[in-house]
Amino acid sequence: MSSSSSPAPLTTTKATLVASTSALPSGIPSVAQLFAFAAESERRVQTLRLRAEERSVTAAGESVTQTELLVDRPHVRVTTIHGGSYDVWATDGSLIEQYSAASNTFTRRPHRAAPAGLDGEGLPSTVAVGATLGPLPLKGWATTLLRPGHFCSNVLSSAVLGAVHETTHLGRAALAVDAAAPRTIDRTGDHAAFRYEVTFDRQTGLLGNI
Repeated sequence: MSSSSSPAPLTTTKATLVASTSALPSGIPSVAQLFAFAAESERRVQTLRLRAEERSVTAAGESVTQTELLVDRPHVRVTTIHGGSYDVWATDGSLIEQYSAASNTFTRRPHRAAPAGLDGEGLPSTVAVGATLGPLPLKGWATTLLRPGHFCSNVLSSAVLGAVHETTHLGRAALAVDAAAPRTIDRTGDHAAFRYEVTFDRQTGLLGNI
């Protein structure tokens, strides 16, 4: 899967949460520093346009799913296109609207914030739900790319990780790390044939390529 994003302003307004780390130190950070920086990537962007492509190959051939994320706080729109159909998820921060072209159905509901206490200091990062800038879809690449904290702590951290190294992605400075055999649970006979090569935007911490 590959994704692209336009440069995002890093200004802070009353509608944003301030990231505890505004920039990575010079040189090559440790994996722990990189993952902690990425976990706060959402707090560094107020507006963002990002497009991702997920390609998979099966016996039936290759399929491509495109996801476009448009952010202009508090407004967010996620459009997912697969085959000849598409789905749209949109919010103004208080209401969430969804439309499915395949079934020609439309829904609207109020956004309900997470229960209190899920961001407690005693909770491990793998389960804690910190304060966010507003609603996003519960699952999908749009949310993972903008909020990669749980992907880093629950998936990548379980892998055999290579060293962080510098690279570029879509003309922007980036940092990459190889993750061999990442698993959320242990498997008998697990091996490193399955792997991720993950790229992080150096300025924002957003996931750029998986």
